Amino acid sequence: MAGRIPENFVKDLIQRVDIVQIIESRIALTKAGREYKACCPFHDEKTPSFYVNPDKQFYHCFGCKKSGTAISFLMDYEHLIFTDAVEELAKFAGIQVPYEGGTFRQDSDFAQMLEIMKKASAAYQHELHHGQDAQAPQAYMESRNINSDTEQKYGLGYAPNSWDFLARGIGKKKEQHNLLVKTGMVMQSKEKGRFYDRFRDRLMFPILDRRGRVIAFGGRILDKGEPKYMNSPEMPLFKKGNELFGLYQALGSIRKNQRVLVVEGYTDVLSLSQYGVDYAVATLGTATTSNHVRTLFRLAPEISFCFDGDEAGNNAAWKALEAVLPMMQDGKVVSFVFLPHGHDPDSLIRDEGVHGFEQRITEGESIENVIFDRLQANTNLSRMDGKAKLVEEFRKIFVKLPEGAFRDLMATEVASLTKMEKNALMERLNRGEKPSAVHRQNIPAKEVASPNLIVRQALALIVQNPQIGLSVQNWKQLTLSKDETVQLLVDVLEEVHFNPDIDSSAVLLEHFRDAPQYDNLLPLVHFEHRILGEDLENQLLGFISKIEDVERREEIRRISQLENLNQEQEEQLLQMIAPDAINSSRTIH
Repeated sequence: MAGRIPENFVKDLIQRVDIVQIIESRIALTKAGREYKACCPFHDEKTPSFYVNPDKQFYHCFGCKKSGTAISFLMDYEHLIFTDAVEELAKFAGIQVPYEGGTFRQDSDFAQMLEIMKKASAAYQHELHHGQDAQAPQAYMESRNINSDTEQKYGLGYAPNSWDFLARGIGKKKEQHNLLVKTGMVMQSKEKGRFYDRFRDRLMFPILDRRGRVIAFGGRILDKGEPKYMNSPEMPLFKKGNELFGLYQALGSIRKNQRVLVVEGYTDVLSLSQYGVDYAVATLGTATTSNHVRTLFRLAPEISFCFDGDEAGNNAAWKALEAVLPMMQDGKVVSFVFLPHGHDPDSLIRDEGVHGFEQRITEGESIENVIFDRLQANTNLSRMDGKAKLVEEFRKIFVKLPEGAFRDLMATEVASLTKMEKNALMERLNRGEKPSAVHRQNIPAKEVASPNLIVRQALALIVQNPQIGLSVQNWKQLTLSKDETVQLLVDVLEEVHFNPDIDSSAVLLEHFRDAPQYDNLLPLVHFEHRILGEDLENQLLGFISKIEDVERREEIRRISQLENLNQEQEEQLLQMIAPDAINSSRTIH
């Protein structure tokens, strides 16, 4: 894979496929006027509340609130990542997916690399039972209480203590040999130029993508030696910061339990699965990344992290917490389970049983407790400088949190701890955080449920009818606004003007898929703006004029309250109030 999928291709693909056909091939739809309806596939219900709109190329469930495009549906329904969902749609449309750099993902190399990894996995599984040295890995699995059902569920295998096991077995032909080198399964010695297997004398854990395909391996040494665990290298098939061990096997249970448990190692996942805690996954020897968190939050609203209760575990928890912060939207729950000294998940669940272990998960440390414990650890709140230090440390966290009740409650707690007035604290926390026009798209937008109905109506009109956004030619006054919902309106206007051929809600929203605003825009597709008639452009221009008037008056109020205005500020104020100043004898001092 050479790079990202071009946005224009995604837009064209959305326009080419019919969302009704895509969804109807997976669930039964019934015609309901201009739309189609069904019982929602994402939550249990007896009365249909899931609707598909062919005009907007969009679906929405009025029960669980899930909504999106054909790409979103495939991601949620088949547990695919974005690129796989695009590939699936492209396959349906009979076209290839181009990647930046001019290559295609589903070229012969990519398909053959998947095939060679599948063959490697089969070879390792055969060695685990029928190889000359099978006794050693069998003894190790017995010592770790890994039974045959778990072995088969996770496709465990054994890489024998041989320099060229794969090269001799499945890499005899030059083409296959080259593929083994590309996947990192075979390496070349710099000194002698000889080729040799990466994994030797290790219990092998296949790492699967969300479609159940082998894309990499993790290997655990059986005896003493370093490194204890080894992963496949990064390559076109495998990006360590995106993948989680055991996710494919846990998908159904995660959906059912609406929670996921993140542990540290492969064998932790296996042990927990054997005891029925089959919604656990493991990072691949790396810290939790934002991509990990984003993937898991798409599957369930609750994430629990399980770490050792030592300094290393605390540091790992903090890194995971930092990855979570930008995605802590209302409705998301994050907690941390710290294991007692000397225990791992396997030993703890054997000692306390499934009920006791899951009770620990339920009673895990909340994310806010972990944050405040760390903030107060080296802070003396009986001193003013200690309180000031806590505020400054909290500010580093605050600016990463999206707008919502959670962030407000966190700030309220800091105000209580420091005995600081809430408004003064908020002013301090927000100081210097006004987003620039260039970087605004990276700032979490305020929830669309704003008291400013006019802004919501304007946003809804454009989201539902993107072409009318082209009628707005000047929105300079709006870019000065400190209201983040108005900033969201500016972002949408800029996107429509930058891509003037956007002609549907689905295409517009795909442009925002990877931006924080995406979740805030989704509800607007079905927002009832209660505007009748066909002259939507004039309605929108009227809304924009009203919003600009409110923003102008707010700016006048703000500048008027400043003391000792400089000449530039006086001129700015005069310019804004000039229409009113003509008939006024008020003098500005």
